Amino acid sequence: MDVTARLHSDAADAPGNGRAKIARLLREIDALIADDEAADRQISGGWRTFSDIVAAAHTHTWDAYNVDLSRDAESFRRLSRRRQDAVRRVFGTIYRAESIVDDWMDRIVAALPREPDYDSMRAALMTQEHDERMHRGSLLRVATEVLGVEAADADRMARKYNNFVAEILFDRFEDEMRHLLRPNRPIEDVFTAIFIYGVVSEDVVANSDVVIRRAKGNALYDAFDLPGMKEGQTHVRRDEGRHVRIAVLATHRFLEEFDGAAERLLAISTDYMDLADRMVRRAKASRGLIDAHLAESYGPDVDSLYYYVMNMKRLAVRLDELGLREGVFEVKRRVDAAIAELSGADGEPIVETPSRLLRIVGPKVLKLAGASRLAS
Repeated sequence: MDVTARLHSDAADAPGNGRAKIARLLREIDALIADDEAADRQISGGWRTFSDIVAAAHTHTWDAYNVDLSRDAESFRRLSRRRQDAVRRVFGTIYRAESIVDDWMDRIVAALPREPDYDSMRAALMTQEHDERMHRGSLLRVATEVLGVEAADADRMARKYNNFVAEILFDRFEDEMRHLLRPNRPIEDVFTAIFIYGVVSEDVVANSDVVIRRAKGNALYDAFDLPGMKEGQTHVRRDEGRHVRIAVLATHRFLEEFDGAAERLLAISTDYMDLADRMVRRAKASRGLIDAHLAESYGPDVDSLYYYVMNMKRLAVRLDELGLREGVFEVKRRVDAAIAELSGADGEPIVETPSRLLRIVGPKVLKLAGASRLAS
C-alpha cells in the first residue's frame, strides 16, 4: 500500500458536511505528494549508487550564468507594485534557502573521512557543492538583472520579503549544522548532518514549498511572464531531486553500518515533529497574522495547518522509504491530533482574519520580540 494511503487522516473519513473542506485539503495534499514522488521517480529511479549520482550530474549539467533574463527584467518592470512584491517574496524564500545551504555544503564535504570507502560519497557530494554555489550565483543574477537590487543588498532584501516561518527553520538548521560539524566530531554526526541537510531541509521543507506554490496557482513565472526565472528554477528543482537521493543513499549506509542509527534518526525526526507541532499551534494563536502571512506567500487555502500537514506527510514518505516505520505512524498520530485540535466544531480549519492594524504592525512586533519564540 502506498504510504500516502496509509497516512490518510481519520478526520477525512468523519461524517457530516462540516468535514468537507478539511477532507478535500487532505486529499489534495496526499495527491500532490504522490504526483511529485512519481515525477521524481521517473528521473531518479535508476540511481542506486553514488556513482550513478555522479554520472547523472554530468548528464544534466547546465549553465546558470547563461540563462537569458532580459524578458524577465522587462516583464518585472511592467508589473504592479503588488505583483512585484509577490515575486520578491518568492525570490526571498528561495534565495535565503540557497544561501544557507551553500554556506554549509563545503563543510559537509570536508567533514567526510579521507578513506577510500568514502570516495564515491565525497564525489557525489562535490557535485552538490558545485550545484549549490551555482544556484546561489544564478539568484544573485536575478537580484541584479531582474529585481534591480545590488548584489551586496540581495540577502537583506531576501530577509525582508521572506516569510518569518521559514526564517525560524533556517535558524534552527544553522544551529544544528554548527553542532554536528564541530571540530573532532564523530562520523555519526556527519551522517546526521547529511540527513538533516538533504532529507529534512531540502526535501521536507524546501520541496514542500515548491509543491505548494505550484499547486496553488502561485507559479508566478508563467503568470507574470518570467521565462528565465522559470528555466533556472526548473533546473534547480531537478538538481535538488538528485541532492535528496544523495542524502537517502548516505542515510541507508548509516542505517546499515552503525548501531543506534535508526534511534538517532528517529530522535532527529521527533525533534522536527515537536518543532512543527509548536509552530503550528503558536501560529494559530497569532490571531490570524501568520495564516495571512502564509496565504500571501503561497496562495488561497494555505494556512499554517495546511503548511504543517504538507511538511509532516512529506517527512513520513521519506521515513517510510528509509524503513523507519515507527516515525511514519508517529506522523499520522500527530497530524490527526493537530487536525482535531485546530479545526472548529463544524470541521472547518480555524482561520482568523487579522485586523488591519495587526497586519501592519504584527510582523514588526514579532521580529522585534524575536520570531524564534514561535518555535520555543
